[in-house]
Amino acid sequence: MRADARKRREHIITTTCELYRTHHHDSLTMDNIAEAAGVGIATLYRNFPDRFALDMACAHYLFTVVISWQEQAINTFPTNPARVWTSFNQTLFDKGLGSLVPALAPESLDELPEDISALRQTTEDNIATLIGLAKEQGLVHANITPGTYILGLITISRPPITALATISTNSHAPLLGLYLSGLKHGAMATSIGKHDEHP
Repeated sequence: MRADARKRREHIITTTCELYRTHHHDSLTMDNIAEAAGVGIATLYRNFPDRFALDMACAHYLFTVVISWQEQAINTFPTNPARVWTSFNQTLFDKGLGSLVPALAPESLDELPEDISALRQTTEDNIATLIGLAKEQGLVHANITPGTYILGLITISRPPITALATISTNSHAPLLGLYLSGLKHGAMATSIGKHDEHP
C-alpha cells in the first residue's frame, strides 16, 4: 500500500474512533463517517467493504494503542506505583473507553477475527498483570478481579447523560477518583442474609 493510501486509511480509522467516542454507533452511517473523514464514499468502501470491516479495523487500532499504554504502565510501575496506576486509568477514562468498547464489540466474542481475538487476549493478560501489581502496592483490594475492574471502568467512562450535566459542571470527572478509591476498599457484598433483615 502506498504511503498516501496508508495515511488516508489510518485517518479514516482514527476519525471513526473519535465519532464512536462521541456518538452512538447506530446513529452513524457510512456517509456520515466519509464526510467526517473528508473522503468520498467510494474511497471509504474501497478501504472497508462494509461496516463490520471498518469496526474491526478500529478495534485492531484501539487494541494496539491500549496494549502500548499497558506495556508502558507495566514497565514503569515500580518507579511510582500510585502515579503510574492513576495516570494509566486516567488515560483510558479520557479516551472514552465506555463508548468505544460497546460500539466495537460484536454480539459474540466468537465473531471476532483471529487477529483481533489475539489482541484482546493480550490486553486481558496485561490487565491481569497490572491488577496484580496494583494489589501488591495496596492500590487494589484482593477481591477485585480483572473482569470487575474492566466492567467498572467501562461503566464510569461512558459519556454523562446530557440532562444530568446541568447538575454540576465537570460532574463526570470525579467519578474516576471515586472509582479508584473504591478499588482500594474492594467489592462489598450486596446480598442481605436473613439475620440482617429488618422487620
